[in-house]
Amino acid sequence: MSITRILIVADTRETVDELRDFFEENGYETEVALNSKVALAILEERRMDLVIIGFVVQDISGIEILKNLRAMDPFIPVVLIQGDDTKRIKALVKKAGAQEHIPEPIDKISFLETVKKILASHSSKVG
Repeated sequence: MSITRILIVADTRETVDELRDFFEENGYETEVALNSKVALAILEERRMDLVIIGFVVQDISGIEILKNLRAMDPFIPVVLIQGDDTKRIKALVKKAGAQEHIPEPIDKISFLETVKKILASHSSKVG
């Protein structure tokens, strides 16, 4: 079985490094991007299994990045990280086409379980 690849898009080096280290410790291969241009370039060059996007990345909303990503790959699973855990935010994230949103501060164990669930669901639809 091939290694699962995750693209992490956030606007601070600390955030991408922390998430990269966490997911790599749990057996995933990761790529990181600090802006949407780099993220989209990575997606053009490599197959990714999941994308994690911060809610705002260098003054561009995660929703906007998600729209650009959907134009390239309408099926890749996406998780948005957002501080609020309100019904309005959940609805906005779902409407934009993300599979899930993770509130801040991030509970890493819960986040990992969410990622595993999304990847299992996606692979059963694709495979």
